Amino acid sequence: MKKLVLIFTATLLMISPIALAEEPRYEATLENYRVSIGNPLYLYVAFYGGQGVERPQTPVINGLKVRYVGPSSKMSVINGEVTRSITHTYLVIPLKGGQYNIGPFFTKYNGKVFKADAVTLLVDGSPPRPASSSASSSSPPAGAGYKASRPKGAPYAGDNIFITLGVDKKEVYINEVLPITIKMYAYNTGIKDIEYPTYTHEGFSAGKFEEPEKAWEVHKNVRYDMLVFYQDLFGIKEGRYVLGPAKISCKMVSRKKTQRRASIFGRNVFGDDDFFNGFFGYKAYPVQLESDPVSVTILPFPEKGRPSNFEGAVGKFHMDVQVPSQKVRVGDPIVVRTVITGDGNLDTVTAPVIKVSDEFKTYEPQVSKKNDKKIYEQILIPKTKDAKEVSEVSFSFLDPRNGKYKTISRGPFPVTVTEQPESKTSVRVVSMPGVEQIFYPQEKLGKDIVHIKEDIGKVSGKDTFLFKKGVFWALQIIPLILLMMFYWVNRRKERMRTDKSYARFLKAPRRARKGLNTATAYLKKNEIVSFYDTIFKTLQEYLSGRLDVPKGNVTSQIIEEKLRPSGCDEKMLDMVRDIFSRCEMARYASSVSDGDPAREVLRNTKKVIDYMEKIRL
Repeated sequence: MKKLVLIFTATLLMISPIALAEEPRYEATLENYRVSIGNPLYLYVAFYGGQGVERPQTPVINGLKVRYVGPSSKMSVINGEVTRSITHTYLVIPLKGGQYNIGPFFTKYNGKVFKADAVTLLVDGSPPRPASSSASSSSPPAGAGYKASRPKGAPYAGDNIFITLGVDKKEVYINEVLPITIKMYAYNTGIKDIEYPTYTHEGFSAGKFEEPEKAWEVHKNVRYDMLVFYQDLFGIKEGRYVLGPAKISCKMVSRKKTQRRASIFGRNVFGDDDFFNGFFGYKAYPVQLESDPVSVTILPFPEKGRPSNFEGAVGKFHMDVQVPSQKVRVGDPIVVRTVITGDGNLDTVTAPVIKVSDEFKTYEPQVSKKNDKKIYEQILIPKTKDAKEVSEVSFSFLDPRNGKYKTISRGPFPVTVTEQPESKTSVRVVSMPGVEQIFYPQEKLGKDIVHIKEDIGKVSGKDTFLFKKGVFWALQIIPLILLMMFYWVNRRKERMRTDKSYARFLKAPRRARKGLNTATAYLKKNEIVSFYDTIFKTLQEYLSGRLDVPKGNVTSQIIEEKLRPSGCDEKMLDMVRDIFSRCEMARYASSVSDGDPAREVLRNTKKVIDYMEKIRL
């Protein structure tokens, strides 16, 4: 009954949206009402109360460059009231300073004309710079440092990008984990081709860098985009050491001969848009960022209260001991399973101490490591039935929070050991009835006994030799064929290893197919932004491999120079330009249309790749 009510209600909402919808209205808003020259912003023209509204005509204003991005629709149900809206988004790029009135906008809906009032945009004469001593300016956070090497003329503002090297504490013990955090800050600046940080860490061993995280941080009223790198260090030798300075190499993206374009490259500061650097007038400048160094002291192990079984484990650990088999026979194995978990460097954790008596035979423990725990399995074999218990298991470590040692003990664990039955330890000889049975020790059979063959096998004539058969000589060709195949495969691998262009040429189709499959999956999930991003990277990498040009140099001019001499169809060149143009719009637009346009881009990308595979370059 409840399902019928829900279905009826949903049907009623669908067939009578006008009756439940709010009063229609038409509005225009700006993302920011005051910007500087060259800093793009978005213009939103929204109609509330319906969705069948055509987009208004793109305004043409001297001093502003306005480009239509796309529509986005929305429907919500609140307290039984259905609200529908459609928003048309425009990208506005200020080219000159001054005050601009954008609009008004008009549209028709259900026979009525609706008006959206004009919005006012104030464009300053110069782009803002965060580096200033005034209260509204920004400077790097305390302890931040930067040094940048760049070509002459690179438009680099020192306070716009910088890195910091941070540690959780300045004093650690040997073997203690020291987390390192390296933050890369960026404000209003495009960055690409970011390499992992490098820094000196004498006195420490280093783990692997974790996957960097994107974040943001507000400092003195300025919002910085951040890329955060994490790594763990472990002290190996006592003394005072200097970590860093940390260095990061990257490329700073700037518009050629004009101010930087913050809305596209400034918002997505950690991008990799190699194609658009040359295709749309942007250039990348190599920059090396450098942080301030940090001093850290590695302390030795305290002598006071040091247990005799301490082997160098530092952290906060827990130990669990299990002895599953507590009823065994003489000679049967007893497995002592010890699991150590906690916070600390598990690589420095050694096997716990088991005080084994002479009643057991022991073997080296087997060790394994799974995620954040270390597992030891110690095998003990009782020699006699007098073995009554497995002695206690103990493990000692240093707690770096208070600098004190702690010992964890578990056990002892009682066991019951019985003798092996006589049938397994001796051989019984059956004599005549009434005579006492005699038991002899079981004798191990040696290799001097040869069993009698029950089947003689296949018999051949005396003068029949294998080399006289034609099959034998035919088989001699197989090693020669295998040798030739091995030589061809090895030569091909060697060429791929030494000839990077050849390797990229061969790998391009396979990687393109993989990228298209990924893009198709995104399209089925309706993840349109990821779809266009995958299409762009797939076609860019494919053209880079096929045309033998660096990935960052795949531009419109390079594509035409490489393909025209090969007699490439002009329609294919237009199709390539259209694909990249749509990808650019989709990747930086606030909303993206799905459906047929995305499927058309996928079909065209497949056509371009299939065509490129057929022509000779």
